[in-house]
Amino acid sequence: MIQIQQDQSASEFLQLAGPLLYRQEATNSLMLGLCENMKAASPEKAPVLLRAVEGDLLLSAAIQTPPMNLVLTHGSTEALEKIAHFLFAHSVSFPGVVGPSEASEAFARIWGSLTGKKCTLGMGQKIYKLSEVIFPPKIDGEFRAANESDADLIEQWAVKFTQESLPDSDMRGLEFWRSYAKRAAIQGTAHFWSISGKPVAVAHVGRPTRNGISINGVYTPLENRRRGYASAVVAHLSQKMLDAGKTFCVLYTDLANPTSNKIYQTMGYREVATSKHFIFGVEP
Repeated sequence: MIQIQQDQSASEFLQLAGPLLYRQEATNSLMLGLCENMKAASPEKAPVLLRAVEGDLLLSAAIQTPPMNLVLTHGSTEALEKIAHFLFAHSVSFPGVVGPSEASEAFARIWGSLTGKKCTLGMGQKIYKLSEVIFPPKIDGEFRAANESDADLIEQWAVKFTQESLPDSDMRGLEFWRSYAKRAAIQGTAHFWSISGKPVAVAHVGRPTRNGISINGVYTPLENRRRGYASAVVAHLSQKMLDAGKTFCVLYTDLANPTSNKIYQTMGYREVATSKHFIFGVEP
């Protein structure tokens, strides 16, 4: 009989769910990276950390950091149903679900039926993994890490990236991005491609896992696009992470954007899975 077990800390969750999740480390990088981050710094609100088990066998897992989306890994329909009913019984709310395509789609149907909420596809995504960088043709400019003086620009570009690239269910407002930008500037997790000292594109790095790390938040202002700046900053940032000891980098792309998918494949990113992000609306 499948049961749902709720863990009280990210450390406990990773100890018990980690062996399953790390079998597909790149595919589960979002869940793993969020939990590894929570081990390092506890979130303001207690996360929801669930495992679907049958005896000693772990069947699936799900996490949520309020007020963000539910994040899933693979799981049978029965296991996903158990997770959904547990969340419903405990009045856990979330704007959407993200996970491997089949699991997230199955969960979305179950949650919609259970709650009466309309379910729509917010974004289809591909998950890419890179172990060796193929550098694009030389682009004028230079690569550098952010510093504290860049905080305002990081905030501005992060907000624009969110508005252009993420579904409407993204719950992070200006206060979040202001705090995020300050940390990214101080810690140097944001990186720029610059021309004559002026930033023209940005990419961020975060959510480290045991062997990998994620590249995200890739953004080029409209006036600087189609010049190869995003390719340059992503390639150099990916190489920097490999040089620092990671064996691979992970990157999510919008399935509906063939240009970005082609660019990342050209520099060595290879598809490992597809992911879907479903949004739950109000009751129809």
